[in-house]
Amino acid sequence: MANKILVTGATGAIGKALIKALQAKNIPFLAATRNIEESKAKLGLSDELVHFSFDDPSTFEAATAGVDKVFLLGPAMVLEMDQLINPFLDFLKSKGILRVVYLSALKSEEMGEQMSFHLKTEARLEKDGFDYTILKASFFAQNFKNYEWENIMQRGITFATAGDGKVGFIDVADIAATAAAVLTEDGHHKKTYELTGPESLTYFDAAAILTEITGKTIVYPQPSPEQYVAVLKEAGAPDFVAHYMNSVYSVIANHHVGFTTGDVEKVTGKKPNTLKSVISNDFSN
Repeated sequence: MANKILVTGATGAIGKALIKALQAKNIPFLAATRNIEESKAKLGLSDELVHFSFDDPSTFEAATAGVDKVFLLGPAMVLEMDQLINPFLDFLKSKGILRVVYLSALKSEEMGEQMSFHLKTEARLEKDGFDYTILKASFFAQNFKNYEWENIMQRGITFATAGDGKVGFIDVADIAATAAAVLTEDGHHKKTYELTGPESLTYFDAAAILTEITGKTIVYPQPSPEQYVAVLKEAGAPDFVAHYMNSVYSVIANHHVGFTTGDVEKVTGKKPNTLKSVISNDFSN
């Protein structure tokens, strides 16, 4: 009997948090991964791991054995992500696996045409008759630890082209808790939720919190998009990375995401965690 949830993106921050949430609920799942041996150590799993890759349709059949729901999370920094995952959506439709919870991005429609993959996937899920739920997540609070650790601890800066805009940074655990709820409870079919933290903060505010937590003076230099490109180029990053991230940060700089919602609490019954609480936990470990 098909009753398992397939978790794509299982080894990333959201995937790992979702797996923990499903384990806490004693919900059966499969964790999709490109490399089973590496994932055994990363996830502490064995029997639940299944070989899967969006660009390898030969992995689809085995990865969905016994599955009736899918948590769909595409790979980061792939501009043609919708094209990459479309064959998998074709496969799911052919198998009648229509319950899909898709992790999108808050206000992705304001990021520019090159970042339209989320909108295209959302439209595909609706047009093709999937029983979908869309989770539009704000900026992850964990990014300060996962991606800016070196900047913060060695250079005393947080470096983003967010201008003086505000954003409701969200704990990935709150995203995962919401995903676990909509995957396992009734009442969320064909709905869209905007997931934010409880506070709308600037990067200046974030720098002040980082200063308090780390005991180091952390500043936000508010670089221009051009400065950001130059710095990443000098650091050896591929050219497209800076342009990609400038598009992402533009929704903050242009004041599109300076709000909070009650959707996390509405779905989970719990208030979302603050940026300060997440950073306190991240930087103490």
